[in-house]
Amino acid sequence: MEKKNLEVTDLIIEGNQYSSENNKKYAHGEFYSDATTEFLAWISKVENYIYTNFDENSGPYKMIQSADKSKFSGYYLTQFDRELLKFKGAIKSCESLKPNKSKNENQILSLIRNPFFWTTLVILISGAYKLGFDNGNSKFDIEKQEFNEKNKVLRDSINILKSKTNKIKK
Repeated sequence: MEKKNLEVTDLIIEGNQYSSENNKKYAHGEFYSDATTEFLAWISKVENYIYTNFDENSGPYKMIQSADKSKFSGYYLTQFDRELLKFKGAIKSCESLKPNKSKNENQILSLIRNPFFWTTLVILISGAYKLGFDNGNSKFDIEKQEFNEKNKVLRDSINILKSKTNKIKK
């Protein structure tokens, strides 16, 4: 637990280095937000810590979800500051909260919640249906061709018999 608090403390200290003043650019006569790579790396670390240690019903998780990261580049500095405060508040709250995400989550439940699983399942079922449909059609086509060949042979036989009976009658 001590390691986690140290990690949170480090993230808080690093987060205090960032503000709209060191993440801005001057354009069209005004200052606009322009996130630096270091700042974006810090955002990524905060998100990773919270998503790894807190479930979706926790305060820090909800706070991160409510932040609009698009405001970090190309918007007014007040919007940048508002979204930055959400990240700083979320990581600050982790200082006094215990991580509540279950590390031993049921594997079946996590599989069911995974959208990649459902995408793969739909693709496999669709592929199996298509292969079965094509296979069934090709078998039907082969049988149809066999019947057509037999039908030709029988027609030829009938024509030969008709011509022989016509010769006999004459």
